[in-house]
Amino acid sequence: MKRVVVLLIMLAGATRAGAQTSEPLRKSDLIRLLTGGALSHGEIADLIRRNCLSFTPTARDRTDLAALGADSLIMARVAGCAQGRSTSPVTTPGPVTAAPIAVVPLQSRVTVEAGAEAIVAFALRRGAQPQGGALLVLRGGGGSDPVATTDARGIASFRVRGAAAAMSRVLSVAAVDGAVLTGQTTVEFITLPPVRVAPPPVVAARPLRTARPAPTSTGWVAGTAQRGVVGRRAAVPLIFEVRDSTGAPIAGVPVALAVANGRLLTSPDRTDSVGAVRVDLEFGPRAAATSVTATIGSLVRQATLYPAAGPAARLLVLRGRDTVSRRLELDPDAPTNLLVVPADAFGNPLPVRGLLAAVGDGSVLKVAGVTTDSVGGHVSLRPGRAGGSATNLALQASGLRTDLTASVRARRP
Repeated sequence: MKRVVVLLIMLAGATRAGAQTSEPLRKSDLIRLLTGGALSHGEIADLIRRNCLSFTPTARDRTDLAALGADSLIMARVAGCAQGRSTSPVTTPGPVTAAPIAVVPLQSRVTVEAGAEAIVAFALRRGAQPQGGALLVLRGGGGSDPVATTDARGIASFRVRGAAAAMSRVLSVAAVDGAVLTGQTTVEFITLPPVRVAPPPVVAARPLRTARPAPTSTGWVAGTAQRGVVGRRAAVPLIFEVRDSTGAPIAGVPVALAVANGRLLTSPDRTDSVGAVRVDLEFGPRAAATSVTATIGSLVRQATLYPAAGPAARLLVLRGRDTVSRRLELDPDAPTNLLVVPADAFGNPLPVRGLLAAVGDGSVLKVAGVTTDSVGGHVSLRPGRAGGSATNLALQASGLRTDLTASVRARRP
């Protein structure tokens, strides 16, 4: 514990000694003053003003000092010391100093048109190392001098506007903090005379020739003969093109469209800028051909598409030409034949798959046979007990089922 107290007393004494000495401050002295907390920032700034520094701060040094808490007043005193040293250098024996900061212009000559802007860029190097974070000012550009900071590559870019008339001037770059820069610090900036554009020659207008659609180059070019499903949208649109005898598209041509077994979702009335009409279509309810007709004057072109029936939605039960919906009444002395046809939501017939028939009471009604063909499913029924008794008849096909109430009429006396 005593050793710690002694060390603290020695550190405080060294801090006071650094604050009272008239010798230039070393980098370690400045760091100790900023981190020790014995002096305020104003006192540290006064000490730098009186004693100055024994070293020339680099851009990295200034960044480190700011990170340690140096405020703008301290940084201004540090910059003032560096500027005073550059005007009246003090030679002190010591180790070899670091390489000077050199300026390398990316272009030694920059040209720009009158009134336009150009980029003037300089690279800052210390030896082979780029110097980032350095604040540079460009003088000689007229008006306020622009300021830029070098990036991680050590490059600072300035936007300079050309003069109103042709002229040449020299731009020079300098460090804002007064640090000495070596190398080529100037660039020749040349403003070119304004370019005068001659007005285009006046050409007498010729009467426009109206292009005419060519029968061999006009018609449906996409979407025809496609297949789909009734009631649904066609997968791809139909495209109708109008071209002249040279094959060039003709824009703005009126086109009349008509559809059978379908509905036009889009119905443009004339060709677009590439001479085309794009038609979106919805198939009609019938599982039959859908046709779209385009008419231009005497030219008529037709596109045909082929919708198929949709998925099975219900079972149609026919007795002869009559449709059986709920009740079925049989003759007591004759068999009855039923036709079972699966259909989609629009009534389009579908092939029969897995036809089954069953009755609830075999004494009233019996299933004599079940067959299928290209027309549909055939169910043969044989009547049993007469006299008005009823039973349930279940028919199933293509994943669908329908239930009927079947009865046998009484025999006439």
